[in-house]
Amino acid sequence: MLPLKHYTKFIKKPGSRLIKTAIAVFVTSFICLLLDLPAIFAVITAIVTIEPSTQDSIRKGMERFPASAIGAALAAISVYFFGQSATSYTLAAILTIFLCEKFKLRAGTLVATLTAVAMIPDLHDHLIYSFFSRLGTTSIGLIVSTSVNLLILPANYLDTIKKRNHLHVAEINRLLSRLLDTATSRNQTGMRHFDHSSYTLLKRHLEKTEQLLAFQRKELRFHRFKMKKFRTFIKERRTTDYLQRILLHLGNLHYLSPSVSSTLTYYEQTLLKRSQKEFHYLMTHIGKPIIPSFFETIDELNNHLKYEFIHTKPPTITEGDHHQLSEKIIIFYELLSIHDVLEDLYYHLSSDHSNGGNKGALITSS
Repeated sequence: MLPLKHYTKFIKKPGSRLIKTAIAVFVTSFICLLLDLPAIFAVITAIVTIEPSTQDSIRKGMERFPASAIGAALAAISVYFFGQSATSYTLAAILTIFLCEKFKLRAGTLVATLTAVAMIPDLHDHLIYSFFSRLGTTSIGLIVSTSVNLLILPANYLDTIKKRNHLHVAEINRLLSRLLDTATSRNQTGMRHFDHSSYTLLKRHLEKTEQLLAFQRKELRFHRFKMKKFRTFIKERRTTDYLQRILLHLGNLHYLSPSVSSTLTYYEQTLLKRSQKEFHYLMTHIGKPIIPSFFETIDELNNHLKYEFIHTKPPTITEGDHHQLSEKIIIFYELLSIHDVLEDLYYHLSSDHSNGGNKGALITSS
């Protein structure tokens, strides 16, 4: 028989958003049932109003309330003229979507449309009463869910952002190593597609981290916080900025033609391999002193780039096909640019270690 751990490892701890949604649904339905009001519209509103940040919850709630009023009004008008027919459902849905788009209430379009079509079966003689009743229950859902979002388990993405940034350093390390392997290899067909997938994935991961930072910035406006928490946010914001700059230079390297390796001399290939090892060491030893060979390699890269600029003959200018820089020069230029940003990132991240943190490697990348 398999141990209990085998089954429980697939059960994840519920997130704060799931817990807040459950609380909002319970409180909303309890209030509606207590007041003898239909709970379905309020519960739907409460579910969709829980947002990743309090600011988004309030902002979208201000759009959802008038949108719901439009949906309820159109449902009542449709039933008044056409009764409970297919025409009523169609007009209520289409006109609700149209007016929400017209008045730029896009965040409330879904709730308003659901409210409109769900109201029609319950509308009978008292249309005005039904309209205000549905509007009231929608208001209850909005108020409860926004209050829960504001007061219970405030969103805190800082730990997640910090972990993601550490993983991004490892991803950049792997991608840079593979790109340099590609540049110094004569056979690149196999690696080209893999690197493209890795680069796209890294770009997507960084975009997600940027999104979490935006959520956290919005959340800090609505809650009292310690200065330490704010400093952590600023630090992670700067870390992500450094990573985005490195990604930009990696992209320039990535989209060089596969034939670039054939233009490299033996010395240049050796220099790129040494650079790869030095970059790898730096990114896997955050918090430790930079070894002298790193600066020696970077200085050699810099001198070789200057040599290429001075001694390489300018290309013959032909109409429609003229590049100011050869791909060989671009490789060394981008590597030096990555070095500048990476060294800034190294000292930026090393401050954690100099303040009594872990003195070992921040990231170990395979």
